[in-house]
Amino acid sequence: MNIVFMGTSDFSLKGLIALYANNCNVVAVYTQAPKPSGRKQKIHKSVVHEFAESKGISVFTPKSLKKADQIEIFASLKPDLTIVSSYGLIIPKDMLDIPKYGFVNIHASALPRWRGAAPIQAAILAGDKQSGITIMRMDSGIDTGDIISMQYVDIHPKTNHGQLTEDLGNLGAKMIIETLSNLDSMLANAKKQPNEGATYAQKISKESCKIDWNNSAIDILRHIMAFAPIPSAWSEVDGIRVKILDADISSNSEISAKNVGEIFENKGEMFVMCQDGALKITKIQPAGKNAMNGTDFLRGRKNLVGKIFS
Repeated sequence: MNIVFMGTSDFSLKGLIALYANNCNVVAVYTQAPKPSGRKQKIHKSVVHEFAESKGISVFTPKSLKKADQIEIFASLKPDLTIVSSYGLIIPKDMLDIPKYGFVNIHASALPRWRGAAPIQAAILAGDKQSGITIMRMDSGIDTGDIISMQYVDIHPKTNHGQLTEDLGNLGAKMIIETLSNLDSMLANAKKQPNEGATYAQKISKESCKIDWNNSAIDILRHIMAFAPIPSAWSEVDGIRVKILDADISSNSEISAKNVGEIFENKGEMFVMCQDGALKITKIQPAGKNAMNGTDFLRGRKNLVGKIFS
């Protein structure tokens, strides 16, 4: 069986590695084009791109799949099945119809909850108790296709984006191999996805990662967890931008401030006032510096005590 794999992120890499390790015939990999990143804006290939190249798999990096020449190139690969996992480009209808077995998606949520671009972050932000992997037959909608299989992963109060991505990536890799081992039967028994209960996870922007200290402590903690370790929740105080990577909800006995967003200190530890309580900041990273705990951050910045995060 000729398989084309489409993916870009660390999450999707786990699926590609599983396919390779199980001797699946991956004839080509599609991934997003190399992009500038980091302070020096160096051009970097995706992790999927690098792995595929290291294994001698052909790599394609179109900026769009909608043009006729891209559809012709795809058809020339003679794919029997295409597996998509956190790819980032829209698949046109003309392309969906080419493989014998169609397109199968490894989606990082328990559909129909959290269709869309950022289901892992959305689940943490919403305080969901569970997320999951849905193996789905793709159609022309946004994550609306028939459900082939689904399994769940628990989300705990301190589960962050990195941890949940790792857990779901491992589960998705296992499930796609299980799907391929009995593909005809799995496709034949796929169930129509309900629209009832559907929610949509919007794409993450830098501005959406900014902390609003007017929210409750639990909502801000979820916000921090949803974006840790990357792209990271952030805030600004006294002209300094910081990433906040970890925190804990404080007890009432630790609170000694009244203003929302106010930084205060208790026994050397750093706290910030929220709408209904406070958070103890346990891991913070000033711009251009290494991450550190809140105590070390305040040790050389006593002037920030009493200042207000904006």
